Amino acid sequence: MPRRPVDHPSRIALANELHARPFALLNAPCRVSHLSLTCDPEGFDYARDHLIALCDRMGAPHPAERAPQMLVDFGRFRLKWEQHTEFVALTVFTGPAAKGTPPFDAPALGLLPHDWLEDLPGTVLAAIHVHCETSDVAFEKSVPDHLRGLFFRQSLIGGSFFDDTARFWGDFRVHEDGFMRFAVACQSNFEEALLGRIVQRLIEVETYRAASMLALPEARGLWPRLNEIDRALAEATGSIGASALESERAVLDRITEFSAEIEEMTSKNAYRLDASRAYSQIVWRRLEVLSASPLPGLIDLKAFMSRRYDPAMRSCEATRVRLASLSERATRVATLLRTRIDVVLEEQNRELLSSMDRRSAQQLRLQETVEGVSVVAISYYAVGLVSLLLAPLGKVAGLSETWVKAAAVIPILLLVWLFIRRIKARAMRE
Repeated sequence: MPRRPVDHPSRIALANELHARPFALLNAPCRVSHLSLTCDPEGFDYARDHLIALCDRMGAPHPAERAPQMLVDFGRFRLKWEQHTEFVALTVFTGPAAKGTPPFDAPALGLLPHDWLEDLPGTVLAAIHVHCETSDVAFEKSVPDHLRGLFFRQSLIGGSFFDDTARFWGDFRVHEDGFMRFAVACQSNFEEALLGRIVQRLIEVETYRAASMLALPEARGLWPRLNEIDRALAEATGSIGASALESERAVLDRITEFSAEIEEMTSKNAYRLDASRAYSQIVWRRLEVLSASPLPGLIDLKAFMSRRYDPAMRSCEATRVRLASLSERATRVATLLRTRIDVVLEEQNRELLSSMDRRSAQQLRLQETVEGVSVVAISYYAVGLVSLLLAPLGKVAGLSETWVKAAAVIPILLLVWLFIRRIKARAMRE
């Protein structure tokens, strides 16, 4: 046999993913109990160790190490353990209860040790009992008489599968034992793989329904504050250009605080809202795959979920969209305010520069005036000094002191003016 190239490191794991969480093979009559428990990362390891402790206690072989799902046969019952992103799931499969025992009075979960159940980590997200039975005759009533009193009539739902060879009933109510109930009835020759598929789909619908609705309380808690921020943003938008610069700066500071608050709310709730959206899509996909036909006089499963479940998911989705919308609005309002403030500041700076130009021109004219006065003053004293020096020579030449001063004025003025001009030019160069 020729050698083939080396496998990609993830090839086998990705191929096995197609076969993860297979349907159980169930023969009616039988009982099924399911528990989904939310866990933190440390709780997953403890839950796995807890299962291994049960195997040791009941003499069963250990499951594969680090496997995301395990199916352990304990003889009287089978236990399926699954690790999901946020929760672990336990499903117990066993045969029928003793003859004459009413449905749900002896659930499959009762076969597990009570102390082991009490020590399970996490909190219960979903708890379900499924009663499966056979019917040797064609279904006549929408709800069998022995099952009618086990469900709340106001919310009783039902459906049929595979040309009415199987039916299910439930009410999505938490009963006095803390569990929800589903009953499934099928013909005696019903395929065991199909029964396992129906039971697992019903369990998954309730489990993912519960997981998706975890975001609903948080979403409802955000709406009052989001309404306040919405009104404040509307007021801030209306005040742009109608108030003083100082007021707009205060509004900008407030909008910045709103933006920070919105981002904080988004970061705290983004994971929960996104997870809710993903779980909701799984719920609707499972309902689609179930393809249950409605029963006369009973609420259809899809209609029930559309009427009661869909509005809750729309509220969560609306919260997610509104957080994103408010964040964008706050950013736009802040940008408008900053632009407005920048324009006002630029106008003020232009006026300030114009004022400085006027003052500079005034100072220049004043400086030139001072320079002229300085030339005259210096020349006056210089003429006096020079006339004292030249007076004797004037007498020799027959000139009076007045003529000597008159002759010295023009040269001295020119020299003083050139001297001051030179000093000014040197200062300008420096």
